Amino acid sequence: MNRALSIKNYYLKSIFLMLLTGLCFVAVMVSVKFLSKDLPPTQAAFFRYLFGLILILPLIRLQFKKSIKKIPILKHGLRGVVHGLAVVLWFFSVANIPMADVTAINYLTPIFTTIGAILIFKEAITFNRIFALILSVIGAMLILKPGYEVLSNGKIAQLLSTIFFAISYLIAKNLTKTESTHSIVIFLTLFATITLLPFTLLIWTKPIMSDLLLLLGVAILGTLGHYFMTIALSLAPLSITQPVIFFQLIWSTLIGLLLFDESLDFFILIGGALIVIAIVRLSANENLS
Repeated sequence: MNRALSIKNYYLKSIFLMLLTGLCFVAVMVSVKFLSKDLPPTQAAFFRYLFGLILILPLIRLQFKKSIKKIPILKHGLRGVVHGLAVVLWFFSVANIPMADVTAINYLTPIFTTIGAILIFKEAITFNRIFALILSVIGAMLILKPGYEVLSNGKIAQLLSTIFFAISYLIAKNLTKTESTHSIVIFLTLFATITLLPFTLLIWTKPIMSDLLLLLGVAILGTLGHYFMTIALSLAPLSITQPVIFFQLIWSTLIGLLLFDESLDFFILIGGALIVIAIVRLSANENLS
């Protein structure tokens, strides 16, 4: 009885932390929306990672004190470049399309990760995976509405962003075989910052103090969101945590309506719901963490 109660408490904590994760990521989107009026997406993404790098400096010192083994720099570097490009595309899409669209399309990342795992790691093609992929394609069609409306640059950017994020995730999955979580996070932040620096200098816009403070907030919220999500995933199986991500779509839709006068599109909600169901279907039967 006590064990069952303990498991229930872990699950409730996990759900609560996933709700906090969603709120953090929606708050990041709101901040980026405001930033898009003053700064190019590349520059905003650069400062987000630069501030993130500053925040984890104590972690870097601790990691290098403990680490004596050879570090796979090329693999870390490749992931940093891919992830940096994904972030720029994400910042661009947040600035140019409704928040609900960004959130719903972003749900495709685990689906693309599954496709990548099948193609790259030669993982098995199961009925469960095929069903989830078909369901996610239907959801994506409802969100993107090809043939019904022109596919905007913002939606194309977000779609590409999810593909790059999926590649980044697959490289991270491979790195976990030999590298610690701290090492993976440190090198991702470092190489993403380096990747974004030359693009930032090419289209440099002098940021004002309020922009820098907002970007610091983005870095803190993004870091907290990933921290909450990591703890949540350690407390409960993905079949418990993944359904909660649908609330992020609801919050981004409501905030978009209230703050940015964005329209309510039921196709986005239905399409997003189908993709979340596909993710839950995958996570209920497989380990995607």
